[in-house]
Amino acid sequence: MVQQTLTGKKDTVVDEELLGRLEQLVKSMPHSANAHYNLGIALAERGQWDSAMAEFKIAIKLKPGLLEARVNLAGIMLQQGDYDGCIEHSLKALEFRPNILEACINIGIAFMHKGIPDQAIQSFHRALDINPNAFVAHINLGNAYLAMGEIAKSVEHNTKAVEIDPKSALAHNNLAVSLFHEGNIEASKDHLLKAKELGYPIHPEFAKQVGLTKP
Repeated sequence: MVQQTLTGKKDTVVDEELLGRLEQLVKSMPHSANAHYNLGIALAERGQWDSAMAEFKIAIKLKPGLLEARVNLAGIMLQQGDYDGCIEHSLKALEFRPNILEACINIGIAFMHKGIPDQAIQSFHRALDINPNAFVAHINLGNAYLAMGEIAKSVEHNTKAVEIDPKSALAHNNLAVSLFHEGNIEASKDHLLKAKELGYPIHPEFAKQVGLTKP
């Protein structure tokens, strides 16, 4: 399972009053890229993805170097399954600034969805060059290397993900899967149990295979 990234604030609920003020600001300043960007962020926080994308596109047209708008647009495209669009806008953002972590990760995830794990791996490693402790990069590298059949590397990156965030149920589950493929059944069972304790909906058949439940 992959993890996606989207910049901007995610822990704020935009109320109608604030949204109205942002919409009014866009009406009064239609050529302000920042005004369109801020409205796009507010709409994205409310889950109004199509409207948010429209605002980000206007912001980019007005100011091509507004990288935050381009990265957020790419993130929404990724969520909606437009993987080529995500890659295109992420690469354009990286042309302006080569060290945008979210852009590298989104490109990698898009390539994973397109079934091209080798290119995904390159992008995730580029993300780790920017931040060696990027949890999302490590956990997705675990998936990518598993897809490539490179089990030891999958274990390595899933282990790192668990070290970075030991309370991540997903990380423990993914490590359990990698360890199972490596043949380390007992360690796989331990991490699957931890994933279950943390609330992950573990696959019943996999639980049986590692001996967590009776056949």
